[in-house]
Amino acid sequence: LLILKDYYLFFLYMKALDIPTDLLRTLVTVIDCQSYTRAAEILGCSQPTVSLHMRRLQDHADGELVLPKRKPVELTALGTQLASYARRILALHGELSYLTEENTGSETVRVGLPTDYATDALQSSLLTLRGSHPGLSLEFRCALSQSISQNFATGDLDIAVAIDPGALNPYRSHTWTVQPLWVTGRSFEQASGQPVPLIAHPKGCEYRLRMTEVLDSAGIAWYVIYESPFIQGLQHAVESGLGVSALTQPTLTKKMKELPQDIDFAQMRAITIGLFSRNTPARPEVSLVLNHLQQVFDTKRPPKRLNRTSHPK
Repeated sequence: LLILKDYYLFFLYMKALDIPTDLLRTLVTVIDCQSYTRAAEILGCSQPTVSLHMRRLQDHADGELVLPKRKPVELTALGTQLASYARRILALHGELSYLTEENTGSETVRVGLPTDYATDALQSSLLTLRGSHPGLSLEFRCALSQSISQNFATGDLDIAVAIDPGALNPYRSHTWTVQPLWVTGRSFEQASGQPVPLIAHPKGCEYRLRMTEVLDSAGIAWYVIYESPFIQGLQHAVESGLGVSALTQPTLTKKMKELPQDIDFAQMRAITIGLFSRNTPARPEVSLVLNHLQQVFDTKRPPKRLNRTSHPK
């Protein structure tokens, strides 16, 4: 089944290459505006033209893309898949437009980065991008994934990197899976029979949830000895041997050690990270940043060994 699904996605991608970009642009604009009428205003055409584009796109895709009579607009599973490819294709078009035109009047790109996943690497790469393009204006907002997702949903961000909550599927450009690891400082030793001291982000964090799931399932007592919304604080607490935490490969340091997976510290559920965007059809500068982040993630993916085991839902 998984193999068939992968082939189907590849088929959709290859077929999308033959779909006129104006149809893809219409789909993405309808999603971003959540309205055919508003999409027509943005695209500079009539509402019947938007409806015609959507029907033509459905003919190309051989299926319904939007659930009928739903306000706001709600995509089918096929529509969600096609929208992801449409965003990637349009982002490439937008980046090419940015690189071949004058962009002195481009607007600020608002980017949300998660404090619970590789913030330093992402921020550094974006600063390097800005240095290569003096006309590019960036605005950063760093917070826990939960806050980043909420800010994106309310339209306060153009691009967001966050733990994928599922609610932002229509805006998703890319996802990848990471495996949380049990880690602590090299000097840390867990006292026999004592509650496990946890180093964690505040409640609502997916890493914290996964730690407590495993420990509760095993009947192991725990308490939070250190809590911070910032990854740097967690890293320092772990390095100091204050307790145990869940981190991913990009946030580990040489002063940490990975705990062996056993009955007490069983493997945690994997985490899905998402790259989300809006306004890419109308704003080449957003496309430039989106594609840059995509390339960063492709090079920063964790080793395959971290994803070798399937995880329960």
